[in-house]
Amino acid sequence: MTQYATPREKTQRAFRAYTDLLDTAEWMRAEMHGPLELFDLTMSEFRLLELLYREGALPVADAGRRRRMKRQNTDELIARLRKRGFVRRVIVRLPPVEFAQAHLPNSKEGEPRKGRRISVVGLTRPGKKLMGDVLPRHSKVVRAFMRALTSREQDSLSRICRKLREGDIMKFVSEITHEDVE
Repeated sequence: MTQYATPREKTQRAFRAYTDLLDTAEWMRAEMHGPLELFDLTMSEFRLLELLYREGALPVADAGRRRRMKRQNTDELIARLRKRGFVRRVIVRLPPVEFAQAHLPNSKEGEPRKGRRISVVGLTRPGKKLMGDVLPRHSKVVRAFMRALTSREQDSLSRICRKLREGDIMKFVSEITHEDVE
């Protein structure tokens, strides 16, 4: 006969999975710190450089959002990398948005329209060279650590992590609003 888990057991199981996930992430970050330190890079610097290496130049706001960083932290990180010559930050003007002439104030009629200005960050030649050196070595270390898992387990881990990040709003609301009996 199957016995169902009590609410307390469900909470303990969820909390154990949560702490295991945090402990493993912290352990992995610490293990990967050493190899990056050889290139005088922090994990945050590496992750931003890797994003720019993979995707090319990006608006600063998009790069920060993709790295889940606040604007001020993104600016500081870019400033450090810029000082070392790995990234370049430029202000560009987007093309103007098309809309009816009636929306223009009378004072602006006849003037050429200008688009919004945004800040864009991209890798410099030394930044691309650095990533060309760092990425293969870093990937090899990652691969060596991940060999503890089979390819199927690695795929499952990636899928589980994505599922956690996406969440299930209905289950979340149901659980958070459910009154605990114990």
